[in-house]
Amino acid sequence: MEGGLNAQNDANGGFYDNDLEMAVVHKVSLGPPKSTLSRIEGAVKETLFPDDPFRQFKNQPPKRKCLLGVQYVFPILEWAPKYSFNLLKSDLISGLTIASLAIPQGISYAKLANLPPILGLSSSHL
Repeated sequence: MEGGLNAQNDANGGFYDNDLEMAVVHKVSLGPPKSTLSRIEGAVKETLFPDDPFRQFKNQPPKRKCLLGVQYVFPILEWAPKYSFNLLKSDLISGLTIASLAIPQGISYAKLANLPPILGLSSSHL
């Protein structure tokens, strides 16, 4: 906190210090006004594409930009061509492992709460 023990805020939003007998005013300037379209574009861009995903599009030919755009919207198109039978086996084993733990756990928690077991099963995926 600036000033001494006698510091107070003044009516103009500044800071008045009784010890120094002066007011310190901090003003913040606003940026230039933006058009409505520019604000909407910025909001949509930030919502759908955080962290500047367009950096991969820079200096690319139009066909490559189109392919990258489709892969961004549908990520399966990027990893599916590289997916192998070994990965499928690993995914199947991990899915069965999780199911073998989640199903009994859901049923048990439902029974502890005196609820039908089906509610415990349906809540296990949440």
